Amino acid sequence: MESFYSGLSKALAYIDNHLTEDLSLFALSQASGYSAYHFHRIFHAIIGRTPHEYVLWRKVNAAAGRLLYDRCSITQIAFDSGFSSSGSFTRCFQNYMHCSPSSYRKNKSRKRPLEPSDIGSQTYVQNEETDSLFSIVNLDDIRAAGVVTQGLSGSFESKAVEAAFAKLFAWISKSGTDVSHSRVMGITLDTPEVVSLAECRYFACVSMDGAAEPEGEVSVRTLPLRGEYILFSFLRTRPDFTETFFQTTDYLYGCYMPRIGCYPDNRPFVEAYSQSGPDTIMGFHVPVRWEKNE
Repeated sequence: MESFYSGLSKALAYIDNHLTEDLSLFALSQASGYSAYHFHRIFHAIIGRTPHEYVLWRKVNAAAGRLLYDRCSITQIAFDSGFSSSGSFTRCFQNYMHCSPSSYRKNKSRKRPLEPSDIGSQTYVQNEETDSLFSIVNLDDIRAAGVVTQGLSGSFESKAVEAAFAKLFAWISKSGTDVSHSRVMGITLDTPEVVSLAECRYFACVSMDGAAEPEGEVSVRTLPLRGEYILFSFLRTRPDFTETFFQTTDYLYGCYMPRIGCYPDNRPFVEAYSQSGPDTIMGFHVPVRWEKNE
């Protein structure tokens, strides 16, 4: 089973990083190292969907995130998402989301507003103390080794995430991999506004500068992070951590971003862990862009 996971992890990472490219059964089996026949059987047995069904599901979810965050046309999103026409995109989107792309864009309840008009009745007063928490940083694409799990929690207490990090650190200890200069991170692979927290995939990982080979559930992938982020940090041990996090992010999206003229981008949300003595610091990186798509 461990060898199955290794090949499957390679294929899943390949899908995430090549959504607009050739994701035929042959291409995915090549990425996994299995024959097409065996890959199809293994994939369906473990994932519960055929490779083709899974690829379409991932494309639709990625497109749904763009419908919420981007201002470009639905036709442009369809082509950018690897569909041959807006008609085929609409049919596929309807099948998975049970509504049309235009209806989804218009009616989806957004937790993260893009425009002041999206905020509704909630109003924010500029808070200089909260503003001081935010800084603009640049991230490059990062090569990382980690374990993908599913299931986040609004309280930041997830046994699935804890188990993923435990598996990762066990692999590091067993393999003797040098991580003295690595960054410990958590990457949210899905958009919480598109899928529920329980369905969100999370990559518990460490950055890798040297050579590393995937093993079992540990995959090695390049994360497409390049771009600007707004960074803010909190001590993980503060008693009001969860409440403060959500208050800060609501203010960030509802007041700070519109005021400085930037918009949420559809790149992964990044959590970075660091130590300050006995305390763990969580640094939250929110992807942003400055240009406005019309």
